[in-house]
Parts: sequence; structure tokens; C-alpha cells
Amino acid sequence: MTKAKSIILFATLMALTTGVFAWNPPTIQCIKLLNNNTRIHIDWESNPDCMHYMVYYFYVNGNLSDSLKPSLNDNLYYHGGKDINNIPTATQYNCYIVAVDSFNNSCQSNTLQSINLTVTPSANRTAANLEWESPTTTFDNTWGGSFKIYKKRGFETDFPSQPFDSVPITQLNYTDLSDVCDNSVSYQVGISHFYFNGTNSTQCPFMTTIGTVESMVDSTSPAAPVLDSVTVTPDNHVMLGFHETEPYMKAFVIYCENANGWPPYDTVYNGQTTWLDPVIDPSYDSRYYRIAAMDSCGNIGEMIALDDKQCNMTLHLKSVDACHKSASIQWSTYANLINGISHYEIMLSSDGGGTWESIGTTAGNNFAIEDLDFNIDYQVYVRVVNNGATITASTNRIVIRISAEETVDFTYIRSVSVIDNRFVQIKVLTSGDTLPFEAITLQRSENGTDFENFTTLSHQPGTANYIFFDSLADFSRKTYYYRTFIINQCNTEAGYSNISHNILLHGENNAQTNILSWPGYSNWDGNASDYYVMRKVENEDVFNTIADVTPASLNNYQDDISQMFESGSKFTYYIEAKENTNRYGFEETSYSNYITIIQPPTIYIPNAFRPMAGNNKVFRPINSFVSIEHYKFTIFTRTGECIFLTTNPQEGWDGRINGVIAPMNVYVYYIEYQVPDGTIMERTGTVTLIK
Repeated sequence: MTKAKSIILFATLMALTTGVFAWNPPTIQCIKLLNNNTRIHIDWESNPDCMHYMVYYFYVNGNLSDSLKPSLNDNLYYHGGKDINNIPTATQYNCYIVAVDSFNNSCQSNTLQSINLTVTPSANRTAANLEWESPTTTFDNTWGGSFKIYKKRGFETDFPSQPFDSVPITQLNYTDLSDVCDNSVSYQVGISHFYFNGTNSTQCPFMTTIGTVESMVDSTSPAAPVLDSVTVTPDNHVMLGFHETEPYMKAFVIYCENANGWPPYDTVYNGQTTWLDPVIDPSYDSRYYRIAAMDSCGNIGEMIALDDKQCNMTLHLKSVDACHKSASIQWSTYANLINGISHYEIMLSSDGGGTWESIGTTAGNNFAIEDLDFNIDYQVYVRVVNNGATITASTNRIVIRISAEETVDFTYIRSVSVIDNRFVQIKVLTSGDTLPFEAITLQRSENGTDFENFTTLSHQPGTANYIFFDSLADFSRKTYYYRTFIINQCNTEAGYSNISHNILLHGENNAQTNILSWPGYSNWDGNASDYYVMRKVENEDVFNTIADVTPASLNNYQDDISQMFESGSKFTYYIEAKENTNRYGFEETSYSNYITIIQPPTIYIPNAFRPMAGNNKVFRPINSFVSIEHYKFTIFTRTGECIFLTTNPQEGWDGRINGVIAPMNVYVYYIEYQVPDGTIMERTGTVTLIK
């Protein structure tokens, strides 16, 4: 015998013995109107002692509408939800359940009444006004904290699962602006009801009747459409592709950027989702586009965001190299492609555009086409592909023909620097990583005009960057000019570089001010952005930046060191030049020679001091700009005994001998120090120790 049958038999015996039934009736928790008020969903819950119920009868507005027979394999109690179909429409629905046990005893649930929703359009039919009742006069913690508003437009098959808005539980009305034109809108309001189902807490939706208004008019501007791509057609026209984000769009408005902003340019009707620009020639020009949508009521929405504007790509021939039978092409980067750029694909045709071949891809915006033949008119275009390969856009088409001896070999001097004041370093960028050559030669000049070959390096396979060293240059006194060229595989000189030179720093002292000057760094592709003045004093191990000088043809800086008299007499400087980002995508740095400017030292020596009291407790020469090099300060007794010695210009005698204050007496001092020309100066005198 099964467990369920045993339970039913036990219940039957109990009933026969007592003749009394104490089963609790089911409780309807929620009702929800569906299918334009012709179907209703009922959620109910029965107590754990209801295992004897054999059938549930569902009544709507007094009419038996459906039934449900629990299986013997169900739980000991029964709870759940039931859809009642094909109910007559009404303004309000009263629902209850009659439960019948195996002895044909019945009990009736509570009666739950639907919430009536009234929906009326505004006078101009641009808004719908919703009003409803609360499911109970007293809300407690078994009810949710807000009413959820659901909305279904006439072109939608069902209500969405998520509400489009909500209001507090104290609010029983709502006004919604229409977002359709000449169409119906249906509404429903719901609230969550929480209850205990016998084992755990659950919830069900309590939903109003469905209210519908017809012939609504849209007064809200439509959302911005999507601009998919801006491409160039095979017949050299710029074409926009786009699609709507809302239904019932009547037209698209095209905007083009010019000096006056974003004026409207054209309007596209009849469901067309492409547009050709009748004016622009994409072989020579490009422009940015934005679009907006017009709905069937004539409302025009906002343009797509400025950050989503798109522009046609323009492709041009950068150079051809007959020696290597290659050509270099370059194109403008595509901006704001949906989902981002995956790569650019290069397409080549040798039969006038009859057939096309993909010859490579790149993430950049330039490409070298190799293995071309002489005297053939090749056609080339580039198309961008987004991530996911759902959208592409193409450039204009260009013609490449190799018929003359041209070259794309190049060299570029990245920087000329004095390294640690030991030698000149020349860094060079070449095309050697993609176009092999035989050798690269460095030339040097002292006037910038008459160059002589200085040294040569062999080509290193796959290497674009080369470094030369000039250890013969007198870089502290002269300016040296450098340039480079290569011997290509055709055994000819090619790719002459820019001319660059070392930064020659000069300096002098002037009344506690160090004056620096240097010529501007010239012939950088990106030009100089800043000159940083670097300084190190005697007691420092590293240089520190003390100034940022705006570039000029002749640059100078005055370093006021009047408050640095205790830093020694030697101040060492160099200049660090920074380049703006150049066409090759990097920034370089160039360093000048070091210079050391020496300030004349001054020494004032007091003739007495009192170590036991007062402010003058230490006998120390007042040294200004005195170098630590060759400095010596010594104290003797009158009998010639040395009682104090230091080589630190900022250190003095505290009047003690072996930790004990010396007797009041006259003592002899002796000072050695160095002046700027290297001469060692001496000073001797006496000082009186007073107690």
C-alpha cells in the first residue's frame, strides 16, 4: 500500500469514527487577469491537513469555470496556481474555490475580488490616466511596498515580464505619456502578496483588470536610431547605413557637420535604411554624419550622441618603391564603429575591379603592398571590420601604378644626446624592419652644411632602430650636426634623414645667480615641447628638475641661488629636451653636456664665543658658497696642540676638549679653502673662549 493511500485510509477511518470534519478550507492569495480579461490566474494555498481534498472547483462571478484533481502522488497538502480560460469579460471578477474531500464533504475558500483598473485618455489622446483600487483597505507586511505598472502597445503580443514604472502603495493613480501613434495601449497594475505556503514564504502577483485605450497619439520624440556605418560605394559615393530602435518610424533625418555646427542635410522616407551623399567626393574629402528619427506623428528625436558620430575613411597612396616593387598606403582611422574595430582588411584588384583579393589585415591605418608588377593599374581599397564581423565599411578606391624609380626607404634621427657627459649618442629610426638595406651611414658636420661620412653600420635583419656613438666630439665647446642615409638593395643612397645636433649648454655666475643658455633643439619631427633644467649641488648625488622652460630658438634660465650659500660653491647643470609626439607615434628625449658653475666663497670669522650661555655657543666660520673640497678648519691651543679638526664647512667647535668645556683662553684657528681658479687659500687668527 502506498503512503498516500495509507494517509487517505487513516483520514477515512478518523472520519467514520468521529463523524466530524475539521479540514481548513483553501485560501486564495492572488488573482491576475490575462488575455484581455478573458483569462484569470488564481494562486491559492491549503493548510498541511488538506491531504484529503480530491477536487478543487473554481468559481468566477458565481459561475463554475474550471476544476482541478490533485494526484495521489502530490504532497500532503496542495497549493499552487491555476489559469481559468474563456471567462466572460466583466468590469470586476469575484473568485472563490470549493474543495471536496473523498467523502464528498465540501468547504469554500475566501472570496477574492479583482482590482478594477480604469484607463481614460486625455483630451488630445497624448496621455492615458490610470485609476485603480487597493486590494485591501489595510496593508500589512504581507504586501509589497509599491504598485507595478505594466504596459503593452498594440503592436506587442503580450505584456513584458518587467514593469516599466512603479508608484508607492499609497498612490492609486498614474498618468502615462503615449509613445505610439494611431495605436492602442493596454495597461495593468500589480502588487506582490507574500504568504506562508506551509514550508516556506512565497509571493504571488495580485493584478488588476486590463484597461485599453485606442487611437493614442505620440507626443514624445523618438529615441535616437543607430548609425551602422559610413562607407564608400564602388562608384565612389559616400553611403550611410542605419536602422531604427523603435517601431513606427516614418523617416530618418541626416545631419552633416560644418563650420556652423550640425545643420539638417536631408530626410529619408519610406522605410529606406541607406542614404547616398550627393555632394562629397570621398577621394579627396571626408565629413562627419549624425542622424535622428522621425516617428509617424512627425516627432523628430535627438541626433545620435556626438560621441557616436561617424565619418567616411579616406585612402591615399603614401609612396611607391620601384626598387622593392612595393607601395605604401595610408587611410584615416574609422571613428566610433559599433562594437569597436577588429581589423582593417586590404583589398586588391589587378583587372580593373572585376575581381578582388584580400591581401592582408592590420590593426593600424597603413599598409605596405609588396610583389607588385610594373605597368599594371592596380585598384585598392580598405574596409574596416567590427568585433563580431557584423558591420564593415570601405574607403574610396585608388589606383597604384609602378612606372618610375621611387623609394620609400627612410631614416630619421630620433635624438642626439650627450650621455653622462662622456660621449654623444645618436639614435636613428629606419625602415629596415620592413625594407632591408645594405648599410646605414652617419655623417657629421660642425657648421650644419658641410657633412662628411663619420661611421657606417651594417643592416640587421628585422631591425628598425640603430645607435651610433661619437666619442671624439668636444661636446662641451662645440655644436655637432648629424644626419644619416642608407645604401638600399639597389645599391643607391636613399632615405636621407633630418639634421639634428647636440645641445650645447653655457653658463656663468653673476652675483649669486647662475645664468644658463643653450640653443633650441631643431629638426625634431614633433618639435620640442619642453626644456627641463636639471641641477645638482655638492652634497647631492642625483640631479633634480628645477625649471621647465618653454621652447624658443635661444633659451635661457637664471637660477637664483642666494639662499643656497650652505650648499657649497659648485653647481652642476644639464638640459633635458622633450619632443612632442611625432608622426611615428613616439616622443624622444635629448640631453645636453654638463656644466659646473662655481660661486666665489666668502668667510666671516667671529673673534669670541661663549659655549656655556648665549646664542653664540659654537665657534664656526660663517661660510657662504664654500666648497667642501680642500676645506679644513682646525683649532689649536696657544702651545700648538690640535684640539679640533673638521672638513665640513658647516661644522664648528663647541668649545669642548674630550667632552669637557675648555678653559677660558685665547685659541688659534687655521682655515684652508679653495677659490674658483683652484687656488688654496689660508686664514689664521685667534678666538677667545668666554665662560
